[in-house]
This record gives sequence, C-alpha cells and structure tokens, in this order.
Amino acid sequence: MKKNLALTVALMLLLMMIWPIRGIYGQAKDELPLHTQKLNDKVLFAWVGDYMQTIRVVALSTARGVVVIEANLSRSADARIRQAIEKEFGRKDIKYLINTHSHHDHTLGNQVYADVTIIGQRKMIEGMKGEQTGEGLVKLQEMFKSMLQDWTKRMEKAAPDSRDYQYFREGLVLLKSTIAELETGFVPTYPSMLFDNSLTLDMGDTTLELYAVGGTHTESDIMIFIPEEGLVAIGDMWPDQMLPYLPKKAPWVLGAILDNWGKIADSGREIKHVNMAHSDMKLGVETFKQQYRYLGTLWNGLRELRAKGGTLEDAKQKYTIERDFPYFKDRRLKIRDVDIHQNNIEAIWARIGGK
Repeated sequence: MKKNLALTVALMLLLMMIWPIRGIYGQAKDELPLHTQKLNDKVLFAWVGDYMQTIRVVALSTARGVVVIEANLSRSADARIRQAIEKEFGRKDIKYLINTHSHHDHTLGNQVYADVTIIGQRKMIEGMKGEQTGEGLVKLQEMFKSMLQDWTKRMEKAAPDSRDYQYFREGLVLLKSTIAELETGFVPTYPSMLFDNSLTLDMGDTTLELYAVGGTHTESDIMIFIPEEGLVAIGDMWPDQMLPYLPKKAPWVLGAILDNWGKIADSGREIKHVNMAHSDMKLGVETFKQQYRYLGTLWNGLRELRAKGGTLEDAKQKYTIERDFPYFKDRRLKIRDVDIHQNNIEAIWARIGGK
C-alpha cells in the first residue's frame, strides 16, 4: 500500500511539473490522446498518440493569422488538433496550412482545412493524386486493411504491458478511423497555392521562408524556416539517428537541394529548434547542420576529384566517416544491409558523370 501511494504521489508531481508546457486533452475511448506543447506564446506543437508514429503539427500565431504546418493521416485527428490550436491561441483565424510533401500520412487530413489556403510545392498535386484518387486510393485502402489484420495478430502476440502492445493498440485505433474516413465522405484536398523553388510569406511580425528540397523522399519535399523564432520545420528527410541517404534511383538534384538548404543552414541566422514531422523522431540543430555539411562536402569534393581525373575508387578512399565526418560515426550507417556512406559516394559519382 505504501509503495502504491508513493508511486501515485510521484506521478502527480510529475504531471504538475510538465503541465505548464504540455497539455493532455481528454479523448473518447476510441481516440488517441491528443497532446500540445508550447514552445512560446507564438509557437505550438500538437500531435496524437503516445506510442504510435503520427505527425507533430506546428502552429504559429502571427499578426496576420494562424499558420499551420503539416496535416495528418486521419481527419478526426486533424479536427481535434485544429480545435486545440484555436483553443490554445484563443483565435480561429487560420490563414494557411502548409504541406511539407505529398504523402498520404501528411495530407489525408487536408480536408479539415478546406476553408483555408493550402500551400505546397508544385509537384505535390501529382503525388497526392497518385495516392488519393482512382486505383491509387483503392491500393491505399487495401494496404490499410492488410495492416489492420497484421497488427491485430501482432498485438495479440505481444505482452500486454509491453511497448509493442501499446504501439499496435494505438495503430489499430488510427487504422480503423482512417479506413472509415476514406470510405465515408473523403475528398482529396489539394494545395491551392503552389510554388516551384521558394516562397516567402510575410505574416506581419513573422516571416516564413519555404524552400524546395525535393527528390530524396518525394519530389515535393520542402523545408520551412521561421527566422524570428529560429525554427525549422521539415517533413520526412533524415532523423537525428542516421546518416543522410541518397537513393540511387530517386530524382534528387543535390546541387539544387544544397543551394536551398544553405539559405537556412549557412545563412548565419540562429537556428534554435528543428521540428521533424513524425512525433517519434527527432532532429537536433547540430545534426541538421552536420547533415548539410556532410552532403555539401561530398558534392563539392567529388566534383573536384572527377575534374582532376580521379576514379570512383579514389573517391571512396578520399572520404571516410571516421576521418572526415566523425560526428556521424555512432549514427546508423546501414539501411537494409546497404552501407549508406559508400552508397552516397557511388550515387553522387554516377550523377556527376563518373564511371
């Protein structure tokens, strides 16, 4: 009894400590818990779930309206998040929703913001149509139903007090709501304001700089920088724990990506926080800068080496993680048994015309 009482008191104290920065909204039995966290009076983060990978939305309260960055997989989740944003800021004048890229887990919730201007990179619409209309939508629904069956079995096999059990339990809640939403009243909701390379939004007291960095994940990937807050928001590029990865068959143009990335990372302006879209992933400010340095060093160095007549083997010997990029030596350096660093050298070498 004494042990249980002490545990209860400790839990209450913990809740009292975190309550000023993180609110836990009540939810129905079949909903995931909704969380909010204020960076300051102007910046709010919101997401659903404790174990499941969902989208961490960024909301900005500005002189010319509220700006929301990211939508979710689930309309019901985004409806609750929008309500929380309006409540936290005490205002309902949402001016813009910004999508970081086209994937369904970032855009199916756009319908909740159909009454505001939605912004995205120009190639977003093509990507969204591929997943959210016709055969693409049918395949998406079939995938979710297959996952529902698989995750039900995996949850049943997991220990009830395990993290795996909680992950699959939350995943099943999310899948069931999403399947129902796609079968009832779903309307693909595309960006109405599109840009190619960059776009600046003047919100009076707040500036949002949007930069296209597409090609490694989707062709419509963007980064968003809010200099007044020192805040960067990105979608699904590379989390803190892994080395940047350049898929050999993806349509990236590294020089163009680095040009725009450098307008944030190499501008001399302070970066205080980087928000990676998925709620279970982090990206530190220093890692964000080191990722830029790593790819920039390879891009410039390999082009110079090739111009001097070097070979691919010379390239592989010239740059090593241990000697040239020790910051990443303890990060994830392999993906599906592929050495990421060696892959990146080979991929860049092929793109610059090397053999």
